[in-house]
Amino acid sequence: MLHAKWGFAVMAVAVAVTALTAPAFARADDGNENGGVIGTIHTGVQPDTTTQPKDLSDGLVLIKTVVGYGDGVAAGTGLVLTSNGIVITNHHVVAGSTAVTVTDPANGKKYDADVLGYDSTRDVAVLQLVGASKLPTITVSTQPVISGESITAIGNAEGGGQLVTVTGEVTQTAMTVTVTEQNSPGKSTLTNLVGTTAPLVPGDSGGAMFDNSSRVIAMNVAGSTNSHRPAGYGIPIVTALKVANAVVTGQPNSTVTLGRTGGLGVVVSTQSNGALKVTQVVSGGPAAKAGMTGGSTITTIDGVEVSSSDQLSSILATHQPGDKVQAGWKDRNGRSHTATVTLGVAPLA
Repeated sequence: MLHAKWGFAVMAVAVAVTALTAPAFARADDGNENGGVIGTIHTGVQPDTTTQPKDLSDGLVLIKTVVGYGDGVAAGTGLVLTSNGIVITNHHVVAGSTAVTVTDPANGKKYDADVLGYDSTRDVAVLQLVGASKLPTITVSTQPVISGESITAIGNAEGGGQLVTVTGEVTQTAMTVTVTEQNSPGKSTLTNLVGTTAPLVPGDSGGAMFDNSSRVIAMNVAGSTNSHRPAGYGIPIVTALKVANAVVTGQPNSTVTLGRTGGLGVVVSTQSNGALKVTQVVSGGPAAKAGMTGGSTITTIDGVEVSSSDQLSSILATHQPGDKVQAGWKDRNGRSHTATVTLGVAPLA
């Protein structure tokens, strides 16, 4: 089944908005980045900028993720930037994931995908499809987005495993919306979005908004849950490409993070006495291979005492999958253990 964390509600524009897959929104960057010219961006990513109309499904892929340590799955859409498999999608599509699979809907071929980096403030993530070649790519618009222009939006609607098309028109070109995760009091804001009347639904995240010349003007990110006022929102393609360029050229900054971090393969809970209790050990994972069991208490990592999940995450964030760390813990009977653990993949932040 699809992961339950799909819903968002928007307050700032007086409509409810759904974030279209597993959510993890954060503060968005300020400044109007609509319009612009792709060719002026220094880039290691060169998306197609031809103006010849083509099949709108060219360059779109279906995304499925494993959320956490087998807690569920989430589905979304992606845009292919290069023929060797550089793909962009929303950060919230892959947030919390430990594995990502991408399917080319044209031929059903599946690819494992590595997360090269992401910007949670802009809600953009960059993937590399393993072993991909000769993929069709999207055609991007080099023109400013204009209110009133007709658009076609396509995505993996409801995670159904096929591309679905809806139409509408641009209502605004620099919208700010405040989003609230369903069943959660937390709020966050996305700025400079393209607002449209296209009714987007869960699974459309990371899909494309096209102009009348079959060029991508924006990447789907959210949709209204108000049945009397359907709407869809997109991240301008210029914004998404800026993130892709920073990631592919290896230039992280205050909002762009590169790659994945190492993980122990455990779920932990900080106790009131400061102990870091292991509530779940992933079968066959790094901690399990080292002999750690549920009910244990992690005490040290590389000689540093740990007493909270945040502290453990901060230490592991400095390591990549495959790194070795020295872990210390006490089992449920109070016996102390130490072992060298080869880290696996942590759920994406």
